[in-house]
Amino acid sequence: MSARNAVVVGGTGDIGKAVIERLRAEGMRVVCAANDVEPGVPDAVRVDITDEGSVAALFEHGERELGPLSLLVNCAGVGVFTSIADTSVHDWRRTLEVNLTGAFLCSREAFKRMKAHGGGRILHIGSVSDHLTLPLNGAYAASKHGLRGLVGVLNEEGKDSAIRATLLSLGAVYTSFWRSREGFSPADMLSVEDVAQSIWEIAQKPLRVRVDELRLLPPKGVL
Repeated sequence: MSARNAVVVGGTGDIGKAVIERLRAEGMRVVCAANDVEPGVPDAVRVDITDEGSVAALFEHGERELGPLSLLVNCAGVGVFTSIADTSVHDWRRTLEVNLTGAFLCSREAFKRMKAHGGGRILHIGSVSDHLTLPLNGAYAASKHGLRGLVGVLNEEGKDSAIRATLLSLGAVYTSFWRSREGFSPADMLSVEDVAQSIWEIAQKPLRVRVDELRLLPPKGVL
């Protein structure tokens, strides 16, 4: 197994919780990072991933508590699903700040530390919107297309340092977002456990193996 010490960003969300549970069940040491972490929770750090200082402090804490970082899983994200005409500049900027700038800042900190310690894996949660054109997805799709480009550059710049990046491009996953909407069944979607299982399978691969992208879709494809 190549990965032993992990930081999971967005660790209090439905997918993040499942990922942390699975990694810890497999014996990994994990720091849960999110903007809504409660004070005093063990192995958890509050972070604003749009702020450089906050992100740097997170990774410093992770190395201090766990040792060299071998895995970053970024599950953090926001979505505004409106037409281009109805998308505000505030929503546009917020979506790109969290989904893309946040991913960049976390990747940059992880990359520097992994390079100094012999490599590691960086996994980002993408979306079908990172390769399909869907309506009402302007800001979200732009952020996820940008994430695709970031992952590609991470692999190119990390290829001689045993740093491997993966874009996990997901179809609909049954989370609290869907539970609040009528007409959608869990049977038609991926489960958070499906996602966590895939992340674990990638995490345990030796670093001589690259997994640039993995697309997971529910049975019916795009809902």
